[in-house]
Amino acid sequence: MSYPTAFIFWFVMVIMAIANGVFAEKLLIPRIGDYASHLYKSAFIIIVIFIGAHIYITRFAGPPLFSTALTTGLLWLSCSIIFEFFFGHYVFGFSWERLFADYRIWEGRLWSLVLASEVAAPLFFAWLAKA
Repeated sequence: MSYPTAFIFWFVMVIMAIANGVFAEKLLIPRIGDYASHLYKSAFIIIVIFIGAHIYITRFAGPPLFSTALTTGLLWLSCSIIFEFFFGHYVFGFSWERLFADYRIWEGRLWSLVLASEVAAPLFFAWLAKA
């Protein structure tokens, strides 16, 4: 496994998520509302994660595939949580309440599914590669 390559994939996904968030804030929320925009942003980034995982696992991961996929997923998950809380709070100025609110899946917030997809997607494509 190449940690720098896995990190680059994660970084590209973050850039896409930020651009998508700006798009949603400027264009979608005024038209479809906050919650519908949240659903769109969550679905979009999950699709991006699965596409990125497919490309990474099939072209860059190398054997042993399962352990590489698990390590990649855990790296992406860790980077996302660290980025969200430190960068989100200290750079973007989001309150801790706002950051933690996205974890309330029982209130319809889907951020936990996005994070779960960061681990599940590489494992899924590693499994497909072995099948």
